[in-house]
Amino acid sequence: MIQPLRVVHRRAFVALALVLPAILLIGLGARRPRLGPSAHATDVQGTGNMLRESSTLWQKHSMQSRFYSEPDRPLDTYVVLSSAEELNEPDLLLYWATNSPQGNVLPGEAQLVSAFTTGKAFLLPLNQKRAGYLVLFSPAHQAVFDTARVETLP
Repeated sequence: MIQPLRVVHRRAFVALALVLPAILLIGLGARRPRLGPSAHATDVQGTGNMLRESSTLWQKHSMQSRFYSEPDRPLDTYVVLSSAEELNEPDLLLYWATNSPQGNVLPGEAQLVSAFTTGKAFLLPLNQKRAGYLVLFSPAHQAVFDTARVETLP
């Protein structure tokens, strides 16, 4: 009685050894591409055209916000955020939303831009240079950390 069960288990483990790596490779191939080309703040600041600069966009914290566009890709808009003080919040994520967040709830149509790092250039998911909101969200606390209203960029 034990021998037939051992045969079944052996065959199941061999099948899993072949199927699981195939599933992993298919999953890696099916991932969504990144939003756009990655850029460093120094690359964007050195070669880009500054569209706007403000230190009063954010509601709760003092952050310098600079918006850039590349000469060869004028529809792409980058933002570089520099915080005056250290943000003591774990794993902040930067989102772009067309509607304002209500309380601590992230809007349903919000698009993830990237994990927040001060001084990094983020490519905004804008088709046209339309108005919207930059939202810093803390998944650890499931709360909106701060928001910035961005007017239509030139």
